[in-house]
Amino acid sequence: MDKLLIFVVRLILGLVFGIIIIRLFRPEWGIHYGVGAGLIFVTLAYGMQFFRKK
Repeated sequence: MDKLLIFVVRLILGLVFGIIIIRLFRPEWGIHYGVGAGLIFVTLAYGMQFFRKK
């Protein structure tokens, strides 16, 4: 798979799951918190991949 395609899939899934998780646990928070959580999820995915390959 192309690395750009993997990044796009991870980014979309991370944002979707971040928004869903924030809306489940903190419904009063805005959508920007969900986007932030999604970006953190994507960063953690790449971090875990880096340490696993090392």
